[in-house]
Amino acid sequence: MGATYCLCRDGVGEKDLQTSIDYACGVLGDCNPIHEKGPCYQPNNVKGHCDWAVNSYFQRSGQLPGSCNFSGIATTSPNPPSTVVTGCIYPSSPGSTGTTTTTRPPGTPTFPGPPAFGPTGGFDPSGNDALSLFTSIALTLGFVVIAFQ
Repeated sequence: MGATYCLCRDGVGEKDLQTSIDYACGVLGDCNPIHEKGPCYQPNNVKGHCDWAVNSYFQRSGQLPGSCNFSGIATTSPNPPSTVVTGCIYPSSPGSTGTTTTTRPPGTPTFPGPPAFGPTGGFDPSGNDALSLFTSIALTLGFVVIAFQ
């Protein structure tokens, strides 16, 4: 299976991109690399930082369906962004970590926590969205019960 990245769409307003960054970084994404002096800080613009944030969230959520949507702001791609600078490695699979500056004690697993789902836009309770939502809730609750026993 090839690489899969989650990237912010071109043409989206900076406010919406920033909302996606805030959500992804606040919930599950590792956004240390896009902090000032981080290996992925450049290009220093909202779109570039959004690409990193949503991709980090997507990979850490195990590429679960719906985890690369962000209310239509993001989409999957087989290619990393064309603006990636030397030294910045974008994770392309759930098992890859990319370039991070997070420090952990040796031997500490990189467990990202329970599955999380980014903002996924509209919801139609009469269609497959309802089944998908209920399946997601059931999986999340099951995971939490197993993880915290």
